[in-house]
Amino acid sequence: MNATSRIELNPNLPAGAKFRRCALQVNPHSYGKYRGKKVTGDADSHARSIVEKSVELGVSVLAITDHNDVGGVPAFRAAAKGTSVRVFPGFEITSSEGIHVLCIYATDESQERLNQHLGAFQVADGLSRLGFVGVMERVREQGGVAIAAHVVSDNGLFDVLEGRARMAAWRCEDLLAIQIPKDIDRLRPNVREIVRNEQPAYRRPFRTDNQAVAVVNAKDVETAGDLADPAATCWIKMSDITVESLRQAFLDPVSRIRLNSDPEPEPHTEFLSMRWDGGFLDGTEFRFNENLNVLVGGRGAGKSTVIESLRYVLDLKPIGADAEQAHKGIIGEVLRPGTKVSLRVRSHRPNASIYRIERIVPNPPVVRHKDGEVSNLHPDQVLAGVEVYGQTEISEIARNPDKLTALLARFMEAESGGPSDLRAETGDGAAQRAGLRRSLEKNRLAIVEVSKELVDVDDALAPWPAWRRP
Repeated sequence: MNATSRIELNPNLPAGAKFRRCALQVNPHSYGKYRGKKVTGDADSHARSIVEKSVELGVSVLAITDHNDVGGVPAFRAAAKGTSVRVFPGFEITSSEGIHVLCIYATDESQERLNQHLGAFQVADGLSRLGFVGVMERVREQGGVAIAAHVVSDNGLFDVLEGRARMAAWRCEDLLAIQIPKDIDRLRPNVREIVRNEQPAYRRPFRTDNQAVAVVNAKDVETAGDLADPAATCWIKMSDITVESLRQAFLDPVSRIRLNSDPEPEPHTEFLSMRWDGGFLDGTEFRFNENLNVLVGGRGAGKSTVIESLRYVLDLKPIGADAEQAHKGIIGEVLRPGTKVSLRVRSHRPNASIYRIERIVPNPPVVRHKDGEVSNLHPDQVLAGVEVYGQTEISEIARNPDKLTALLARFMEAESGGPSDLRAETGDGAAQRAGLRRSLEKNRLAIVEVSKELVDVDDALAPWPAWRRP
């Protein structure tokens, strides 16, 4: 098998953010003393056992958060060196009201700085001199991120505070994440409504998406075996394992945080990587992210070249004369004859497998199996239903009512079991159903417009005094 037929993906290519399994409340060897337990063994072997179990379970992030102590961090840093596991140093603090808070700092924060951070909380008799809001603010000022620990258990926010004090703490802008035992739906009703941002008195104006804050599972990890508990870990989407990545995930929890109790993503077709050999982009290769991919760049950066290369290797035809002319221009003048475009994909049709689709300008595409052998499949048999649209094409479709209607009909057919589901309808019945669908769509749009007009009328009438009978 020659080099040009290989299927392997270059592991050194960046692919953007991905979900990483995180244990954010890991305790060192000495933690047993805090719990009043007899401690055996030593700190180094304890840390190694947890790191080894993390590698086994696919846990790639550990946050070390002992109570009022950072002395256990070095053992974990040493144990994780040379492994796939990254360590966030930190500690767990108790506010003056008695609320537990996890304080997490940068992976490269020095031991000296960690001690300084801890000292800034002025802990005496196990309590910080700062209240909950002050603790959250201080962690932010130190460059860390804070999580309100076990909020519905002992020493948790909802256990310690009530009334106006609880409202003020909950509405603190520095509160970005809370730790819960399972998922939001299984919280007790009054707490669930607060977390869902449904309680007016607790409403947080700076959060949306029907979720007031990020929620994570991070049950205390005392031994390696604790990592297997679903409540001990969660999945957080990060590009790099940094405090800022954690903060961004907490600000966008709906798309960046997944609990172990959440349903697994369904198997779906994925673009894995794309490469050009020969021509203007010779040797260029990039990986696709497993979720959303966005091309950002100024005029001439190559966004259209990527889109049209993708269309070309999949053997998809443009819609409209302008789009077809632009497509041919890029293929003929930018890629040029002899250039090979390769697309690596993971497909579940006709069988779950990885394929490499190749096309050398101006020849037809070739689909290769995972082992590099040529198959008899066409790209549309591997990636059925894929749609590719360029900027020129979208503009042309938007200006042409007939093309716009045809485009909408294609998606409506897919939803109703049409050609996209490999089932065809023929005869007058199919035409009648298609007509009914179009009529329903028009009615829906008309209703939306009327609803908007009614809202505008209500807004216009709002300043006017109401009529009353004498």
